[in-house]
This record gives sequence, C-alpha cells and structure tokens, in this order.
Amino acid sequence: MTTELYTTPTHTPADKQKAYFGHPAGLFVLFFTEMWERFSYYGMRALLVLYMTSYLIKDPAKTAQVFGFDSLRHLLEVGFGPLATQPLASQIYGLYTGFVYLSPFFGGILADKVWGQKKTVYVGGILMAIGHFLMAMENMFLIALFFLILGNGAFKPNISTQVGNLYPAGDPRRDGAFTIFYMGINLGAFFSPLVCGTLGQKFGWHYGFGAAGIGMLGGLAIYHFGRHLLPLDKHEQMVAKGEVPDKGTAATAVKTILGFFGIAVLFFVILVLPVILKAIIAAAIIGAVVFAIGKLDKEDKARVVALCILCLATIAFWAIYEQQGNTLQLWADEKTNWTFFGLEVPSTWYQSFNPAMIFMFAPLLDMMWNARAKAGKASSSVRKMGIGCFLTGGCFIIMIIAAKTVGGGAEKGSLMWLLLTTWILTMGELYLSPIGLSLVTKVAPAKMLSMMMGMWFLSSFFGNYLSGYIGTFYEKMPKESFFMLLCVIGLAAGALFIAAEKQMKRVIGDV
Repeated sequence: MTTELYTTPTHTPADKQKAYFGHPAGLFVLFFTEMWERFSYYGMRALLVLYMTSYLIKDPAKTAQVFGFDSLRHLLEVGFGPLATQPLASQIYGLYTGFVYLSPFFGGILADKVWGQKKTVYVGGILMAIGHFLMAMENMFLIALFFLILGNGAFKPNISTQVGNLYPAGDPRRDGAFTIFYMGINLGAFFSPLVCGTLGQKFGWHYGFGAAGIGMLGGLAIYHFGRHLLPLDKHEQMVAKGEVPDKGTAATAVKTILGFFGIAVLFFVILVLPVILKAIIAAAIIGAVVFAIGKLDKEDKARVVALCILCLATIAFWAIYEQQGNTLQLWADEKTNWTFFGLEVPSTWYQSFNPAMIFMFAPLLDMMWNARAKAGKASSSVRKMGIGCFLTGGCFIIMIIAAKTVGGGAEKGSLMWLLLTTWILTMGELYLSPIGLSLVTKVAPAKMLSMMMGMWFLSSFFGNYLSGYIGTFYEKMPKESFFMLLCVIGLAAGALFIAAEKQMKRVIGDV
C-alpha cells in the first residue's frame, strides 16, 4: 500500500475544528470507527460458539477440511483428554478470546517503534476485515481466527490512545471524551448481534460473518476520510518535519511479529501442559516480577505486589464473565424460548442484553458513586471490585434455579432467567472492570506503569482462556451443578477482595 493511504496530507488541529457537544470533531471520527470495529468483533463473537457446535465441529467431514484443525485438536487432547464437540468448541473459544487480549501489547510496540498509530490502525483493520471474510470459507476457519487476533492487536490499543491525544494535558474534557468513546463501543456491541446474528442464524453463517467484515470496512472508511481531523502521530510528525523514519523499523516490525508468534506458541504450550509444569512456569513468572521490582523502594514494591494479587483475583471474574459468549449463549440457543407474538427471533440477540444494560446503568452507577463520595461514604476501589465479583458470581444463582426449573429435557424456559442474570452480571462488570483499570493507573509506580498495565491485560488473557476451559464442563455436569461452579468461583473471588481490603488500604491507600 502507498504512503498516501497512511499519512495525512492536511491536518486540522483539534482547537480549530468545529465542536460537537463541546468536543472536537475528531472524537466522533474515532467514535464511529470504534463502533463499527466493535460491531464486527461482537457480531462474529455472537456466532462463534454456535457455528462450531451446531455446524463446523459437529460434522467430522467438515473439520477434516479445515487447515490445521486436526493438529490443534490433537494438541488440546494431549493436555485435556478426548474432547467432544461442545468442550472442543469451548476450548477454541477460550483460546481465541484470550489471545485477543494478549495481542494488543505487540500492537502497541508496532505503533511506537515502527508505523505510528494511524498506519497500525489501518493494518489492524484490514487484517480483521480479511479475517471476517475468511470465516465464510470453512477450510480457512483457524487462519481466519489468527487474522482476527493479529488485527485486533494492531487496531485496539492504537484507536483508544488517539482519543487522549485530541486534548492537551489537564483538559477537563478528556474524561467525558472517553465516556463518549465507550458509548460507541457499546453501541456497536448492541447492534451487531441483531444484524450479524440474525443473518448468520436465519440465512447462513457466511452471511453473518460477511456482515461483520463489511462493518469493519465501514469503520476503516470512516477513519480514512476523517483522518485529517486526528492529531499527527509520531511517525507523521517526522514526515511533516522532513525527517526520514528510522531504517531499522522494518527489522523491528519483523522482530515484533515474530515475538508475538513466539509468545503465542509459548502460552499455548503452557496452557496444555500438565499442572506440575504449569506451577513451575508460574513460579518462574513470579520470580521475574520479583526481579523487575528489585530496584524499587519498599513502598513501590508493596504497591506492585498488591496490584499483582488483585490482577490474579480478576482472572476468576473474567473466567465467569466471558461465559456470556460461550455456555450462556448455548443456554440461550438450546433452553430459552425466543418466540414473541408468534415470531421466533434468533438466540444471538441475547448478546445485545449486556451492552444495552451498560448504556442504561453506567450513568446511574456513576451518579450514585459521586453522591456517596460527596457524602464522605465512598467505597474503596478494592471493595467495589469485591462487590463486582460477588454480583458476577451471585447472578448464577438465578441460572441454578433456571436449570432446576427447566430441567434436562427438550423443553425451553423463559427469557427472564437470562435477562435477570445478565442484568446482575452487567452490574458486576461495571463495579470491577473500569474500576480495576483505573486503580492500576493510580497505584502503579511511574517506572512500571506499562508493565502493570500489561499485567492487567495478561490477567484478562488467562481469565478468557480459563472461561473456555471451564466451559468444557457444561455438558459433562448437570446444568445446575455447572452454574453452581461458576457461582462459587465468583463468590470466592469476591470474598478474597473484601478480606484483603484493609491490608490493601495500608499499601495502596484509600483509592
């Protein structure tokens, strides 16, 4: 591709742009770009497990044609024993969603060291669009997932950072800008199951995946035609000054991509190794962290250790939260009545519940927290995260009742079971996810901020993978026992947060 595709021939500074709702127009370029990217991601995610369990993996003749599938299955079965259709689909789902959280680390390196943010966004968007369209070709299934993982890694970290770059340091509009930006994320996540899910389930899987790809291309088009409204990244600033980018950038790009391949393979091997070897490797990772903090003072060391403990606890949260796209989607498809006034709607519409509820309840929670803070009754971040885990685990009590009520036959139950469960699950998410991310930025020593952010997202990687592993028990256990397992995991994580609150306050302060 030509340089002209990536660079900005003209640039309108944010303070010279027409303002919309008090914000520069560039914010809304990023808003709609991210909205369409999330439309593509969540549209594909809504279909993924159903596509595998009811179509692709269900038919051995189809999987035999998928490039690399037999090898992947063999490797997974070496670590976990024979895998039937649903457990295998769950493992693949967990690996995919896990690596989606790992790849942005390398995308950030590519942007900082090689291409700049804008080029890297282009590369990521194109890779994801290719991945979505490849999903329509059965034999390219695993390659398509690989393209989506790589594309997400390049796109995701570099679209978010451009939001902050629109504003000078200390600009009070910045927090509001991120709120608007995240509304775009949830807007895309809300509509994608309604569109991609309907096309995939009613007309054919390839139509749903194709719609996701078109959505990604739409986001890229908006980004391209609105790029003059975005701030110049470091690469563009060098070009504007007549400077030539470092000739070593190509080598850096190759090293970064190879590094991701190496880390991905290493993590995959770790995940399928026996428990004892996993424990040894975990000890080595802990040792590396201890070595890294060796030069910090006593207070900063304690802060890093505290954050590591909190990150480990959040693994449990993500492991049960991500069941939305896995086992809860299977329940929605197999055990829920989706007929309204004689019309049956696709079960993938379930995936729209969570983003819709975030729209409704995030502002209300923010108002409540601000009111409590003004009254001097604000809860600490650690307590909020504990409440989040309690809510996320507790919501599965509803699913336990649903499983006992609906039974194990072919009968289907009310949609209200899922609606109530998702409402409480969403409240748990709002108590933990944004609070935890903010806590890391507040508490981590400046010298180790990037590392601790990496640790936070690494916990998301392991949590998402663990969601796939836990999901393998969905068909092996009675449904009420499976949901009880999820409930216990969430409540145990919540208890850990609450029990550690006082000790954490001594280390990280009352934040």
